[in-house]
Amino acid sequence: MNQNREELLKHLAASLKDAKEDGGAILLVGAGISVSAGIPPAQKLMKIAIENFPNYFTEEEQKLAQVDLNKLQYNDIMTKLSNVKRKELFKWFIEGNKEKGIKKAKLNFAHIAIAELLKQGYFSRILTVNFDPLLIHACFMVGMYPFPAIYDLGAMGKVNAELLHDPSIVYLNGQHVGFVQRNTTDQLEAHKETLSQIVRSTGCNKTWVVAGYSGENDPLMDALNELRPYNNWLYWLEYSEQVLQKESHHFLENDEECKVIYRADADNIFMQIADSLKCNLDFIESPNVELALYEREINFQTAGSKQNYFTKKIKLYKELLSQPELINLLDEVEDFNTSLILQGITQKIIHLCQSSDEEQMLELVKIGDTLKKQIKLDDIQFQHFQKIPMLFANMFILAYEKNISIDPKPLTDISLLEFAWMFCEVADNIQPNCAMEIRNRINDLKKCINI
Repeated sequence: MNQNREELLKHLAASLKDAKEDGGAILLVGAGISVSAGIPPAQKLMKIAIENFPNYFTEEEQKLAQVDLNKLQYNDIMTKLSNVKRKELFKWFIEGNKEKGIKKAKLNFAHIAIAELLKQGYFSRILTVNFDPLLIHACFMVGMYPFPAIYDLGAMGKVNAELLHDPSIVYLNGQHVGFVQRNTTDQLEAHKETLSQIVRSTGCNKTWVVAGYSGENDPLMDALNELRPYNNWLYWLEYSEQVLQKESHHFLENDEECKVIYRADADNIFMQIADSLKCNLDFIESPNVELALYEREINFQTAGSKQNYFTKKIKLYKELLSQPELINLLDEVEDFNTSLILQGITQKIIHLCQSSDEEQMLELVKIGDTLKKQIKLDDIQFQHFQKIPMLFANMFILAYEKNISIDPKPLTDISLLEFAWMFCEVADNIQPNCAMEIRNRINDLKKCINI
């Protein structure tokens, strides 16, 4: 109990590392992990429900919704709404509602990091009391393949928990697109045995992590209490300064097998955990790794006449994303914005195309000097001036490949490749044939366009 936060995080990372070797840990998540994604917590959801469906609530409840939400119980408020109304309420936030000014929920980095940890085997099963599909979307986003098994227990009667296949995401109370969303007092009570069965089958010998979950007035909390002792640790990631002061929660701060990490914002804590485990987000940091997945898992022969076109495209993308010189150079840049730099260059392109070689060189020296300061090239590096136009050439190819928005926009997309070719010529004038590989890549891209 006296361990500081950093020691606890280190302890948690060590447990997850061991758990990976033993089949993966169990993660239980609640509404707290989706708040920054745009899904309101229970109290705010109660207020929205009462304000939008006032005819279903007493005057006292409507008054408390404005002055003291703590006196209202979420399960009791949801009981006043029909299944249709509850489903409509969740849909507003999950899919967005322009009429009410509600934006569609977006993935946050808690979802992304959790999905990556599931993908890499640190977690084997995610139990969620949420109805939103954001964890499923995150698994798609990080390129998890094969996809985890998805179970919706809200719509199921009897469950044989021993037959659950991992890795998996288990919706304990249903999904927003499912037949049933269990969030009334009676529904949760009727569902108690199923929840207990799932918790018992998962077992106390697994490492458990709980995040974004209050456990207030939820029979699932009783099931967690009954599972004790946790022989391989239970980590409770608590957003506030203390856990809920109820009898059902006392074991969290009293049992030596339970470790509570306070002030645990979901986005920050899961990114810290991922960093501690060197669990890289390849779909952002190394997208060429994700492209290699397509090569391994897709039978391109079934594409018929487009087989060569698709495989060549992926090869070109991988080569572009794997160039160490370009990646290393861009990694050194602070506040680097490819789009903004290209916009500044593009504004001069038309003029440069009509200028003499000498004028082009003088203008490029000015641009290069500006770039030199931004990326902190020293004088020795800058003597290899051909690297500057070669960098510009690669950036225009990148703009073409990634459809980066440039203002003013060139007349055609092919113009981006023409601009890249022009910078290759400048580089070759400084050092003959230094841009040969870039020229070949431009030619390959043009051939793909012709196809």
